Amino acid sequence: MINFSLNSKNVNWFYISLVIFIIALPFGESLISISIGLIFLTSLFYIKRETFVERIKERKLLLFIFSIYIVYLIGCIFCNDMKWGLYDLRKCLAYFFIPLAFIFGEKMNRSQVKNLLLIFVFAVFVSSVITLSYFYTQDSSTVLSAQKAGFIHHIRFSLELNLAMIILAVFFLFESEPILKNIRVVYVFLFGYLLFFLFWHQSFTGILTFLGTLFIGIFLLIRKIKSRKIKSLLYLILILITVIPSAYLYYTIKKFYTIDKVDYSNLEKFTPGGNVYFHDANNKQVENGHYIWLYVCEEELKPAWNRRSEIKYNETGGNGYPVRETLIRYLASKNLRKDREGVNSLTDEDIKNIQAGISNYILAQNGFLLYPRIYVSLWELDTYFKTGYANHQSLSQRIEYSKAAFHIIKNNFWFGVGTGNWKKAYADAYRINKSKMDPARYGDAHNQYLNYMVKFGLVGVLWILFAIFYPVARTRKYKDPVFLLFLISMFISNFGDSNFETHVGGAFFVFMYCLFLSSDGVALKPASGLLLK
Repeated sequence: MINFSLNSKNVNWFYISLVIFIIALPFGESLISISIGLIFLTSLFYIKRETFVERIKERKLLLFIFSIYIVYLIGCIFCNDMKWGLYDLRKCLAYFFIPLAFIFGEKMNRSQVKNLLLIFVFAVFVSSVITLSYFYTQDSSTVLSAQKAGFIHHIRFSLELNLAMIILAVFFLFESEPILKNIRVVYVFLFGYLLFFLFWHQSFTGILTFLGTLFIGIFLLIRKIKSRKIKSLLYLILILITVIPSAYLYYTIKKFYTIDKVDYSNLEKFTPGGNVYFHDANNKQVENGHYIWLYVCEEELKPAWNRRSEIKYNETGGNGYPVRETLIRYLASKNLRKDREGVNSLTDEDIKNIQAGISNYILAQNGFLLYPRIYVSLWELDTYFKTGYANHQSLSQRIEYSKAAFHIIKNNFWFGVGTGNWKKAYADAYRINKSKMDPARYGDAHNQYLNYMVKFGLVGVLWILFAIFYPVARTRKYKDPVFLLFLISMFISNFGDSNFETHVGGAFFVFMYCLFLSSDGVALKPASGLLLK
């Protein structure tokens, strides 16, 4: 299936460098950086004086994606802090080197592109298998620590998972060359496994990107289907893609807000040991529907805990917070009172969980469960809207990030604050907004479009979008289903994070973009037995 036709006397080193890069993508930032340098250096060997100008003219559309780096350079004119300006320029070097490499290097033929895509799928598969195996050999692994497992950030890896599944799905439906008898079975197996891994990895951005891309992909596929029965089935799938996640989200929200009914006038005042309970009726924080700050007796709680744990009551646990807070929340999650009897009811495993910083017993599970991840997000939002507290809470912090971004955009709408100035602009916005976040938690908006607006304003955003979509429209590359769905997935995912401005995300996007734009893609036609036009 993958055929390397390399003559030792005439080796295509540029192709080999692309293979190395695409293998490096799921395995770490350092490997990606080295591979970018390798791609660029090997491309220089293909520059010939007599054909250089013609090659530039032939591949001039790649200069549009290159121009995004120029936008950052122009933004540096207004930079007041070159430390952060150089930081931005360094992060986005892929926009400089990769387009130039594809301009200088050999053009990839259809067979080479197909090989690269299949190698990419295999590399993502291997990376996921290693990650999964390593995760389940760690004694301290919990369902939420799955996000921290792997070679690269979980959101960036989820984007690679989505592209790998796009490739498998398209190759399953469209295949131009004779293939092995059972290869479509392999495609289905790999797709199913990668889908499982995507949900296991707990990346909401990746999951929502998958569902959105799947919805649009099926909608586009319906237009190519001849059979009315298959069309009806696909419409049913579209409905299910919408209804099932919505119904499950409704169920989890309803479950989260199924809260104990409490008669505050009849709350017990004393523990079985005769000590006084503390009841904070004004604090409505809950764990699993049980009020956290009812039936608290620290006079018993502290000595009872210290007898069972090497990490003492007022010391810091594995999550960076005092054990006291984690213990009280954990007891509430199990509907236990925060007294001597409550601590004595905990198992040895519960004690380990609390020491590790796990504040709810359902979060200590390490199976394939999506509910705990949704629960954490609901708890963060509930806590944020009740208290305004957002520190160390991914979803709540994003709200604060977005508020700060909108404040900056309001005052710098047309041209933004410039490259490198965002750090101070965000810090000022948090102070003006009277954010309760710790200054150490200040960050930029986890939304690519808001970040572009902050840095470059509407003028810069419009140019960047034009630079991305004009070459696709001009070359009609949107007719390539893999490329089209890849762009759709990236467009959706950028609402959840600033992927284009991360080292891995930017390199991933620019490489795939240049590969598809500079080549003829993969020869595709409906696979045998499928009722496609």
